[in-house]
Amino acid sequence: MKPAPFDMMRPASLKEAVRLLADHGASDARVIAGGQSLVPLMNFRLATPSVLIDLNRVAGLSGVAIEGENLRIRAMTRQQELLTNSLVAAHAPLLAAAAAHVGHIQTRARGTVGGSLAQADPSAELPLAMVALGATLTVSSVRGSREIAAECFFRDALVTDIESDEILTDIRVPIARPAARYAFREFARRHGDFAIVAVAMLFDPPDLRVAIGGLEATPRICQKVMDALRANGFAPGGVPSAVELELADAIPNSDLQASGEYRRHLATMLATDCLNEVLSS
Repeated sequence: MKPAPFDMMRPASLKEAVRLLADHGASDARVIAGGQSLVPLMNFRLATPSVLIDLNRVAGLSGVAIEGENLRIRAMTRQQELLTNSLVAAHAPLLAAAAAHVGHIQTRARGTVGGSLAQADPSAELPLAMVALGATLTVSSVRGSREIAAECFFRDALVTDIESDEILTDIRVPIARPAARYAFREFARRHGDFAIVAVAMLFDPPDLRVAIGGLEATPRICQKVMDALRANGFAPGGVPSAVELELADAIPNSDLQASGEYRRHLATMLATDCLNEVLSS
């Protein structure tokens, strides 16, 4: 199939982009970045915007830089750059590890970091990594800008905290210290597919952040695991009971890819494996 008719607008500045979005309204306009998610939806007519606002010509919306104690990633940065950028490798290696599982080089070369986050697929790797890293996302509109913690940004499957007139502009990731250890694991049918379940974690003593993706509608920040292991001094022997405690109240997704109980089993195995890796290194 082909998309329904639409008008394309190509603003040159963020100010122009947010004005166009406000003028045309959420029911008529959609923002397009890399197009790896939106274009297939339009081709199947699951999305039928009458106006597309193309961000590819907006100045200053791509790039990676150090700002104080954060790594700033502009939303239009291509996913492939997470694998090739030296700043990401040095200061947020967990993000590079997650990006290696995102699609294939052809899709990563076009897909954007911000586009993946705004799509909020429950099984996507980049939203999971941002939650595990404690990232902060900035959204902008004609009303100004506001910041949202990554763990609050994802509200449901394919639903975020972005208002209808807002555009995601950048992401700030706290710089990990040299002693930090990280782990990322996922189980997928084939390399490049969305994960059935994935686990991301960062151990930056004395802090531990653990998140699970694909299990539920949004990335799960594993507060019970973090609290339990912190209480016992991060002893590896406490890992099985901490993971069991965390998943006891989980209500896993069940679909054609996997049953809920299989997802729970995968989450248990992957989380245990990652925790043993970072705590035993």
